Amino acid sequence: MAETHEELSALLIEDNPGDAKLVEHHLDSPTVTRFVDTVSLTHVETLDDATSVASGSEFDIVLLDLGLDATTGIATLDVATDRLPDVPIIVLTGMNDSQKAMEAIERGAQDYLPKDELDGDRLVRALRYAVARDRQQQRLERRTEQMEFFNSILRHDILNGMNVIRSRGELLEAELGGERAEHAETVVTWSKTLIDLTEKVQSTLTMVTDDEVPDLERVDLEAVIDAEVKRVRQMDGIGTVTAECPKDATAMADDLFADVIGNLLTNAVEHSDNDTTVSVTVSTDDETVQIAVADDGPGILPSERERIFGRGEQHGGSSGDGFGLYFVDSMVSSYGGSVWVEESDTGGARFVIELYRPGGAGSLGHKGF
Repeated sequence: MAETHEELSALLIEDNPGDAKLVEHHLDSPTVTRFVDTVSLTHVETLDDATSVASGSEFDIVLLDLGLDATTGIATLDVATDRLPDVPIIVLTGMNDSQKAMEAIERGAQDYLPKDELDGDRLVRALRYAVARDRQQQRLERRTEQMEFFNSILRHDILNGMNVIRSRGELLEAELGGERAEHAETVVTWSKTLIDLTEKVQSTLTMVTDDEVPDLERVDLEAVIDAEVKRVRQMDGIGTVTAECPKDATAMADDLFADVIGNLLTNAVEHSDNDTTVSVTVSTDDETVQIAVADDGPGILPSERERIFGRGEQHGGSSGDGFGLYFVDSMVSSYGGSVWVEESDTGGARFVIELYRPGGAGSLGHKGF
């Protein structure tokens, strides 16, 4: 028998004495202790009584009969969720109606149990799982609130402050000479780096806390890739950077996709020697488009190829913050696509992004490991 260490407090709202006794009987079953230590049950017959009792006690779960005298059906659930907003609810009903069950779940119920199918095992399982789901949801909501708070700090405090530092550094860089000008240039360079990182973190926080599906649009890949290649070619200590993209190649993404490509290109340059060649190639089929960024550098070990997309992970002795590839993976996933790394034809690393083309359908799997 599995060891349990949990006590649940349940509120039963049921105006039929016989049905209430049946629930009490099931919760007294020996099978209950397989899942929880004890279940304490408080029984009331009306929603008014439930509101009164709940004001002075904390309940883990509510068992709600939909056929009360004052209200019936889904309207009963609506009133209960309004009066008991912080307690998960399991609906009990005398009808085995799958359509109504789905409606109850959509309106906020954790579960829907026909009374004629109840037994101790099923009831206590439903109680325990409903409480666990509700607690998990509360943890996620708290985490979302925290990330939204951190996002506001990034936007209003850190980002604004770094922009002030950068602008003052640019003034000093223009006015000073010699070693002092070099110090001012360093301040400007690091300010730009931190501003860029802050904006990426902010974008990722916004994405992971947004309940809505990202608003995707048709992105002209040739324009995005050409712009990012030109930018990377201006970096110090690079070799050759080339790009091949069909003129009509498009993908479903958003305005942050340029940062995705830019991160992969910057990553390839920073982990390569001065004479290394970095290439971007684009290929399409009926539904998808693949963008590959390849180099002829030292490559990435197979054991590291999936791990490097994790938060804070680095590879190849990198001195970076480990955020770039996590950002890439997060954004591509939000587009409904996939990203993976494999060995390039020259033994280096080849990062591949696969996205939908406009009008494409189906699911994209994670490949290449």
